[in-house]
Amino acid sequence: MSRTVKKNYPPFHADHVGSFLQPSRLKQARAEWEQGRLSRDKLTEIEDEEVLRVVENQKACGLRAITDGELRRSWWHFDFFDHLQGLEGYNDTDGEPFNTVQPRTHHIRVVGKIDFDVSHPFLEHYRFLHKAVGIDGWSLAKQTLPSPTMLMHSCIRENAFYTSLEAYSDDLANTYRKAILAFYDEGCRYLQLDDVFLAYLFDLREREKEQEAGIDLQYLLDICVRTLNLVLEVRPEDMYISMHICRGSAMPSWIYQDGYDAIGYVIASVNVNGLFLEYDDEHSCSLELLRHITHQKVVLGVVTPHKGELEDSAAIKMAVNTASLYVPLQQLALGPLCGFSSTHGEAMLTEEQQWAKLRHIVNIAQEVWTMPD
Repeated sequence: MSRTVKKNYPPFHADHVGSFLQPSRLKQARAEWEQGRLSRDKLTEIEDEEVLRVVENQKACGLRAITDGELRRSWWHFDFFDHLQGLEGYNDTDGEPFNTVQPRTHHIRVVGKIDFDVSHPFLEHYRFLHKAVGIDGWSLAKQTLPSPTMLMHSCIRENAFYTSLEAYSDDLANTYRKAILAFYDEGCRYLQLDDVFLAYLFDLREREKEQEAGIDLQYLLDICVRTLNLVLEVRPEDMYISMHICRGSAMPSWIYQDGYDAIGYVIASVNVNGLFLEYDDEHSCSLELLRHITHQKVVLGVVTPHKGELEDSAAIKMAVNTASLYVPLQQLALGPLCGFSSTHGEAMLTEEQQWAKLRHIVNIAQEVWTMPD
């Protein structure tokens, strides 16, 4: 059942996906720790200091949603999965080059019943963030997690432990239900699920691979939607959960090129409060998909984190105006098309340019939406 649309809940009119560039000091400290030249306690101390800095920088930009920048993570997704029961991380020597860049090769596999444990380190990370953000009536600590659908990739879902996809879906949902309630108990009221698997299902080449393997794509998509909605059933009334549907844009070339042509089904079916949708010049999703929106807020990803030059304000306002033909203006928001942190290769812009981009988003949002969030 759709909720009544409220004006003053996240996503905010100026929002962001969550990750920020890793400061050089933190990169060096992590490298020294991996080499055994720095203690874990000292690395944590440096992480804490950099998280405090990134929190203050977000506030200085005028952002309301405040994350820890995912600065403590080596990966945007594996760090969470590695600490779930029943999953095991491992390294592979054969990595697929990502647009000529050789990626680090870490993977995940199912080794038992999947479950969430309250000793998960992300909870301690959130406690630190929540305290750092404070309660000022404006800022809100935001937690990002990889979506459970990320574990629907064939190399993970096809395992010896689960012989039924429905049973697998049930355990994934139960795991995330526990996680969401655990974060809620720590004070979290804004949580975001990050997903690239759904975009994978809409890439024509990847669809052909699944079909050649005998997979019923609609059934797989139904299982994904089912899993997400089972998770969302436990969401407390005063907790807001958004979803970032990403095409794997760790660098300015796409893993999954076709994007959103068939994603309206997901938009219409998944009971999240908000959606972060990528929208850029070369690979823009059709704004017609917005006709599927009911109660959700939609963050239009119209600012690229892949180059330092600021986008034209008039062009961004025009994009918002076009979107408002499909979705009421008060349900729309602005943000980057993805996170600023890059898993593969070097950053495409500087920290100063990163913060300038976010100030640009906030300034445009203040001009477009005269009413506060």
